[in-house]
Amino acid sequence: MKGGRLAPWLLACVSAAAFFINLGGPRLWDRDEPRNAGCAVEMLQANDWITPRFNDEVRSHKPVLLYWLMMTSYSTLGVNEFAARFWSAALSVSVVLLTYDMGRRLFNPEAAFWGALALATSLMFAMAARIATPDALLIFTVALSMWVYVWGVGDWSKPDSKYYPETWWKVALLYGSMGLAMLAKGPIGLVLPTAIIGMFLLIQRLPADAATGWRRWLTPLKPFAPLHFLKTCWFMRPALAIVAALAVALPWYLWVALREFAWIQGFFWEHNLGRATSAMEGHQGPVIFYVIAICIGFFPWSIFFLETILDVGAQIGRRAKETPGLIFLACWCGVWITLFTIAKTKLPSYVTPCYPALALLVGTALARLVSGETQVSRNWYISGFAISIMIGIGFLVGAPLAIDQFIPGETILAVVGIAPLVGGIAAIYFLRKNQPGAALSVYGGTSLAFILLMFAFAAQRIDRHQLNQPIISLLRESDDELFAYNTLEPSWIFYSGRAIREVNGDESLLQQSIASSRSPLIVTTRGHYDRLSAETQQQLSVIESAPYFLRKDELIVLAPGDSPLAKMAALRNSNSR
Repeated sequence: MKGGRLAPWLLACVSAAAFFINLGGPRLWDRDEPRNAGCAVEMLQANDWITPRFNDEVRSHKPVLLYWLMMTSYSTLGVNEFAARFWSAALSVSVVLLTYDMGRRLFNPEAAFWGALALATSLMFAMAARIATPDALLIFTVALSMWVYVWGVGDWSKPDSKYYPETWWKVALLYGSMGLAMLAKGPIGLVLPTAIIGMFLLIQRLPADAATGWRRWLTPLKPFAPLHFLKTCWFMRPALAIVAALAVALPWYLWVALREFAWIQGFFWEHNLGRATSAMEGHQGPVIFYVIAICIGFFPWSIFFLETILDVGAQIGRRAKETPGLIFLACWCGVWITLFTIAKTKLPSYVTPCYPALALLVGTALARLVSGETQVSRNWYISGFAISIMIGIGFLVGAPLAIDQFIPGETILAVVGIAPLVGGIAAIYFLRKNQPGAALSVYGGTSLAFILLMFAFAAQRIDRHQLNQPIISLLRESDDELFAYNTLEPSWIFYSGRAIREVNGDESLLQQSIASSRSPLIVTTRGHYDRLSAETQQQLSVIESAPYFLRKDELIVLAPGDSPLAKMAALRNSNSR
């Protein structure tokens, strides 16, 4: 079945279970989810399909495609958590199937199956599939572009293949799909996929003559020889590529520029150039940041990284028929990871678009293990499963201590560790009985269980500790003008359905805001309130309070002492004594 007709259906069921079960259970997580979901709500309410806005302000963080998709799901399913996350999950199922088909075309159905299964049950990919952010959309548009490229090349096993679509309409379709990626995340949707394909072609189009002597040291630089580089760029039909991509993406960019040029300035200057040249919002890391991030993010299947490197290296070294496909996937991973390593702002999610390629590389190694063709010792795979066992034990032993520090009473979350523990033990058992297929099947099943325990169970349990509903209800039902003093969570805006003016600074700014409003209502923390002067504290009354989620502080709502809300709160407090 791993290579049969049922494989795509099985993968669709596994990925649908991993991404859709209890998708709408937990509330939107601060801060990115409610920003994106709230932006789509405000655009839908204003019937504005052009300018992204959130909290009554232009939101220049991301282009419009995600908001368009959310607006369609809101129109059909209503404004709720499931609708906000629906397209992330649906597109991620599509990515799993695209990955399978790419693997089938590049290698064989068995490698395609194991790679797609690893992708569907990997930690960071599943997270992207279950949150209302542009990550899943970018992964989909990049995977779609790479699928069109693989499909457009045709037979990858032909020794005389040019490894590029030969008809103009296939090239136009390839770069048109990159235009969608530009609407999903911006210029990287065109630049990085083009760089991946370009890097692969630079390698494949090199002359076959081998360098000798001291010239061998220059071999890594040969793809970048100026004449070879220019010929390869021209071979990729750049004029057609640019026209096709811009035909899809440019109309909206021009339209939003004409209506709200501030969006263009904020997006390209701050959120593209700024993130590349400086570490924004403290998101920085060492050179090995993404190596660590991928080892964690691709778990439970990252335990096979070393085995994959050994197997893929051996395949390329002996120039197996799968070599072009392996080099293409290596370019996909290498180019993406390298460029984001150079960028100053770093987040684990930035490299998830290379996860389909990473998954297929792992899939080829696992398929060769099952078929008995691998030259990698099974002891390496046993060591990998042993790592899974140790991580499972680490969850069971260490998680209760860590969890209790932040979410008291939820030590049950340690059960997440049962899945990698049982999976590792069972896989070693079957592998020692010379049944690698059964070992990987069991491990795939426990990997799915791990994902569901993490996101369908643990996330729901953690969400129960968000106890700010009284404050949200007050903000939603009040007719007062809303302010947030030195703290503002986007979820307050999304769930209250109200704009909240942000006041960041010293006490004088708060006084000015109070004076300028006829009926202010202020959200802040107990810590910020305690630092106000006695005069200001006497002027404002605490009318509602709630624990601040995952912080050792308290959220409070303030109103002028002579306001009806303050009087009602005082009466309620006196009656409760």
